[in-house]
Amino acid sequence: MSLAKRTYSLPPDIVGRFERLLPRGGRSRFLARLIGDWLEEREREALRRESIEGCREMAGIYREIDREWNSASDEAWRDGE
Repeated sequence: MSLAKRTYSLPPDIVGRFERLLPRGGRSRFLARLIGDWLEEREREALRRESIEGCREMAGIYREIDREWNSASDEAWRDGE
């Protein structure tokens, strides 16, 4: 796996606490997992919003199909009497 090295500025107290709690060698892996989880959550949330919007856009079409189907069903039922 290739890696990209970046520099970010963080408050010193957070860096100190982080480095005390997580030994060398595991920090990058931990941050990669943390950022990956955060990105996945954002992507899931975007997909959820897009799905809801798509359902709202399709609601009128579904209602029209339902009216057409019920009308045809009612007509077939009356013709069968």
